Amino acid sequence: MPIPAAGSPRESSPIATGAANASLHQRFLVTTAMGGSLLILLLTVGAYNVLERSIARQGDTMLEAAARRSALVLDDALGERTRETSVLAMMPVVVAAARHGSARAAALGLTRQSIPALEQRYSTDHSMLLAPDTRLLLRELAPRLDARDMLLTDANGFNAVITDRSGDFVQSDESWWQEAWRIGTSTSDAAFDPASRSSVVAVSSVIKDGAAKVGVIKVKFNVTPLVASLAAAGAGVRIDVLDAADHVLLSSDSTAMGSVLAGVPTTDAGRPFPLAAASLDDRAIMREANARRWRVVAHTPRAAIAAPYVNAKRGILAAAFAMLLILALLLHLIHRFIERRISIPAAALAEMAEAVAAGDFSVDVRQSSSDDEIGRLGRAVGAMVLELRRLAQAIAGSARETHAMSSEITAGSEEMAATAGEIANTASDLSVQATTMAETIGTLATSAASLRALAGELESGAHEGVTRNGALRALASDNRAGLDASARSLGTLSDDVHASAVAIEALAEASTEIRSFVTLVRKLARQSKLLALNAAMEAARAGSQGEGFAVVASEVRRLASMSSDAAERTEAIVHGVLSGIEESRASAGRAVAMADEVRESTGRASESFADIERAVAEAEEWTASVRQTSVSANQLVNAMTDRFDTLTVGTESFAAAMEQVAASSQEQSAATEEIAGASNALVSAADRLTRLVGELKLGDLMVTGEHPARTGESASAYGAMPLSTLAALPA
Repeated sequence: MPIPAAGSPRESSPIATGAANASLHQRFLVTTAMGGSLLILLLTVGAYNVLERSIARQGDTMLEAAARRSALVLDDALGERTRETSVLAMMPVVVAAARHGSARAAALGLTRQSIPALEQRYSTDHSMLLAPDTRLLLRELAPRLDARDMLLTDANGFNAVITDRSGDFVQSDESWWQEAWRIGTSTSDAAFDPASRSSVVAVSSVIKDGAAKVGVIKVKFNVTPLVASLAAAGAGVRIDVLDAADHVLLSSDSTAMGSVLAGVPTTDAGRPFPLAAASLDDRAIMREANARRWRVVAHTPRAAIAAPYVNAKRGILAAAFAMLLILALLLHLIHRFIERRISIPAAALAEMAEAVAAGDFSVDVRQSSSDDEIGRLGRAVGAMVLELRRLAQAIAGSARETHAMSSEITAGSEEMAATAGEIANTASDLSVQATTMAETIGTLATSAASLRALAGELESGAHEGVTRNGALRALASDNRAGLDASARSLGTLSDDVHASAVAIEALAEASTEIRSFVTLVRKLARQSKLLALNAAMEAARAGSQGEGFAVVASEVRRLASMSSDAAERTEAIVHGVLSGIEESRASAGRAVAMADEVRESTGRASESFADIERAVAEAEEWTASVRQTSVSANQLVNAMTDRFDTLTVGTESFAAAMEQVAASSQEQSAATEEIAGASNALVSAADRLTRLVGELKLGDLMVTGEHPARTGESASAYGAMPLSTLAALPA
């Protein structure tokens, strides 16, 4: 508890100032209101989020069902179209027309002509115009099958029968024809016709005669009638069918057909996504159909999905407003209760505690009759104030006695501290000098030991050096002998490499002769071909009489062709042999140069090993002399080390004794100084305590040197006598 020092002016307590600036009652109400409001806000936001997620889940479920139903409708319709096309492909007249087309193409030699030539030849009709009865039958079936036109090709992909003009004559280079020929059926991407506002899809099927494929039939169906089916499958959800370029091929909204619907992903089928294109703000789901060629998009406006839940959102807001009103009513009731039972009694107790904290023990203690925590606190504070008044009287007497004893202790301890300080200084000087001497001798002893170790290592190293030099000299002799043998072997190898180079040169010349022969054979083959051609021409001019000569010319031509082919293969082989010979010639040259360089290097290495052998012999003699010198130095160092060890032990014992004396003196001096400091502090504390007690207001309780319990006198007899007067009374 902070108490003002003697002589300082009385000021308002900082505790009282803090109490005036802050109210626990107000903070509690504000915190409760903010916490309750935040909780209601969080509950409202959470309810909104749960409702939004529920709306999104139900909307996604509806869109997923509509997209799945629409994809099934499309797949069923395309399957029906595929079955109808397969039935057409099995009709006998269709099979007969396909076979007729293949026979016609073979008879005209169309299979040997290029596609541009065929397109130029049939640029007028783009068809061979076969089987008029089949063409008439297909035209009659087209309206019944809801088909635009039909196209029938032979096994070569050439148009045999068409019900309407085709864009090209050859279909075998088209992907739909190749797919139908390979797997039996194919479905192409649909195309939108802006003029008729309708879409068509082409379905192809292979035509078989038994197990043999004889052609392909292609039917373009009108799929616009599927709009009503898509609208029924969507059940109020808009369905759009897109191609790879985002064009709307089919739609439950007929006005959207032919437009472009951007923003639809090409993957992630079945995953919801926002669709904000063409002034739309929809939620959509995509499914794939027609072997992933089409994308079925089911989408509906977000506002339409959330419309049934508007009342639920309003109910959440009404519930939140009602909870806020209930919270305000509860806070008002809590405020009234806390103010009556806690705030007012606690404020009175706070004022009394602040007065006591400022040193005024004469404050009037008001008792509370309630049995709750505030009532118990009030009675306890009153008892505490009375005990503080009695404690102040006892403190005044004890302070006078403490002051007198502390003064006597301080005088004696100061004299003892001065004497102990002089002893400690003298012992410290002796200890420092002895320690310095011991450290110096110890350093010399350590240096001597290191020198002894170095001398031992030098002796050992000299012995090992003599041994290594002997081994090195023997190794050098062996290596020189090995290098001499290697030099002789390299000479033999160099001679062999030179001979190999000469043989390779001869082989290169022979290969050149072979190439010349091959060139001659090729010339003979060309002359034979010309001769055979002339013979064939003469045989043709002679007619039937020259048939035998034509046979001979044919054989000569065949022989010339064989000779020409053999000459070409022989020339290729000779070319490879010449390439290998060139590489072998270069490799042989490099080998000759390398063998010469290795022979010279081996000679130089042999001479170097001879020099090394001589140098090792000289080093062996020098190492022997070093070993003898190191033995003598080691003996001298051992003697010096023994003398330093003896001197070090004696100096360390003396230094340790002086350190103990210095330490004892320092401990005695420190203890004396601590006693003197404690006595001075005790005197100062007694003075301060006396002044502080003199500042207290005790009301009707007199402060004396005895406890009121021992005197038994009534405190009211002394009135409001100042503590400075009471402190002067005898204990």
